[in-house]
Amino acid sequence: MEKNFMQDIKPVSSREPIARDVRTVYSKKNPAQSLPKEIPFTPTEPKGSSRHGLWIVAVICIAGLFASLSFLFESAIVTIVPKSIPVAFDATDTFTAQKDSTDPSVLSYTVMSLPGDVSLNLPATDVKDVSNFAKGTVTLYNTYSTTPFKIVKNTPIKADDGVMYLIDNVVAIPGYTKSATGTIPGAVDVGITCATSGDIGNIDTSKFTIPYFAKRPQAGKIYAKTKTPITGGIAGLMHTVSQGVADSAYQSLKDKLRASLVAKAKVQVPDGYLFYDGAATFVTDDSVVNPYSQTSEIPLGLHGKLTVYLIKQDSLVKNIVSKFIANYNNEPVTIPKISSLDLVVAGIAPLDPDHDTSMTFSFDGSVNILWGVDQEGIKNALAGKSKASLDSTLAGISGVDKADVVIKPFWKESFPEDPKKITVTVTNPLN
Repeated sequence: MEKNFMQDIKPVSSREPIARDVRTVYSKKNPAQSLPKEIPFTPTEPKGSSRHGLWIVAVICIAGLFASLSFLFESAIVTIVPKSIPVAFDATDTFTAQKDSTDPSVLSYTVMSLPGDVSLNLPATDVKDVSNFAKGTVTLYNTYSTTPFKIVKNTPIKADDGVMYLIDNVVAIPGYTKSATGTIPGAVDVGITCATSGDIGNIDTSKFTIPYFAKRPQAGKIYAKTKTPITGGIAGLMHTVSQGVADSAYQSLKDKLRASLVAKAKVQVPDGYLFYDGAATFVTDDSVVNPYSQTSEIPLGLHGKLTVYLIKQDSLVKNIVSKFIANYNNEPVTIPKISSLDLVVAGIAPLDPDHDTSMTFSFDGSVNILWGVDQEGIKNALAGKSKASLDSTLAGISGVDKADVVIKPFWKESFPEDPKKITVTVTNPLN
């Protein structure tokens, strides 16, 4: 009986495990062969040198990553404490400033003047028969002679409206001078009083002639103009207050007006100048205050002017530094709170803004001289240097007292090559 070859083929159960390390190869010589030939497969172990190479590549990659991070995120923060020196002033430390000097080595000041008015009403407490004469100040001019011309006390002068006034004191009007543009008259201020009581003498502005010179060579060449309003003239029954009440009200007005003008002056100080209360004068025109009225309320008015000698700040700093620091080499310095000092004018004579060309003064108080720090110069000097060279590098830069540094990443021991990655901050040692 012919054997059926299909009987030798055993079906494969789906539950029997299949060998994993078996390569199936189909014979090309007998394409009709149905069964694959099984060949055992043994995996090859990797060579030792290849395994070490992988570790080396990994280490290089990690090192490169750290190097990249160090480059991308490197930075340095340098905190500088600048050099400072305390200075205490006393009356022997005097300074002399010149008016509007253009010499940078000279202590300089300029003058600022502010006029103002203030008033209030007081309830009347009495009635009096009053006869007061208007008073004020005029400026006498001399275009007659090049030598001083004397005017005696009580010389009559006439206003434009014909009202007569009398010169209060003896004065000498300076002689005129010549310039390229013409004649500059000599001038002097003097008080005048109306020759007639009452409000007829009250005027704001006027030009005055001297009747005595009407037919003389001095006519038209010796004359006067109002410098202040002429006021205070009253006559007849008037409401009034006691002198004590009036004096107290006047003082209150003066204090109020001065405070108001000082506040205005401080906000108008030009850049680069310093305001000191001790370098200010305040004058009032007492002729405008009058404790009388035709009504039951007494209007009191006061006109005043504040004149301030403003000190040029940079010239003052240079003079203070030169006086208190030996071997000063023009390093940049500042003096914080310099405006808080109390200025005391030397001598007993008050400031005279119309004639002063200089002012001598001292300070009361203390300040600190603070050195400036060249932040960009420090960045450039430290770029690329080692952290250990911080002190030696900063030793060559003026104005540095102490310094601290933080470099990132923390493992870096040198400053970034790029100065832009270095931040320099300056602390205030006075805080």
